[in-house]
Amino acid sequence: MRDECSRCKCVLTLENSSRSVVAAGYGRCRACEVEHTKKRSRTLVGRFNAGGSQARFNGHKWALSFQQYAAIVAFDECIYCGGPLPEAAGGLDRESNGDYTWDSVLPCCGKQPKAAGPRRCNEIKSDELAAVVLFAHRWYEKHGRLPTEQDFVDRLRQFRAVRDRTYDILLRLNSEELKELKRSTSVQSFLASRGISIDANGKSS
Repeated sequence: MRDECSRCKCVLTLENSSRSVVAAGYGRCRACEVEHTKKRSRTLVGRFNAGGSQARFNGHKWALSFQQYAAIVAFDECIYCGGPLPEAAGGLDRESNGDYTWDSVLPCCGKQPKAAGPRRCNEIKSDELAAVVLFAHRWYEKHGRLPTEQDFVDRLRQFRAVRDRTYDILLRLNSEELKELKRSTSVQSFLASRGISIDANGKSS
């Protein structure tokens, strides 16, 4: 109805809504708009867009398609510590601190810059720390011993196997399935809803 928030149905006023929404008489009040933005930022396409915007803002090339991005974050955990990926950010780390390309990024945990809490792997890595050094640091924290070179190689192999198999699957999605994937918050949950699972060796069932 005109002059009501399309979501909570409160009366639109200059105190609770933007001037343009009040003038038009249609749209969401300020509180509902914030909630809508937060919800959208947690979707895969929202995180993809956020990652690209942040990359370009920092002067880096973002050369990832949406399917490539989704395949990379399908690993669903930080390559360094095994923790969850951020809910409202790109969740990628540049392996060689260059541009964002298929062969140069890794899934990595992090948080919004002003959020409370300890710095996560992406924030530590942004200080130009080599990927293998951060991996060794996190491995020692978890296992109480330094990793071997093979441990790091195995971790990268595991990630790439999952990434590559997922990408093959995502390329075969039709337009409606791709829209649904974009609205999803997790690649794994999207695949599971279709009875598809990918193991640590990149094999699907």
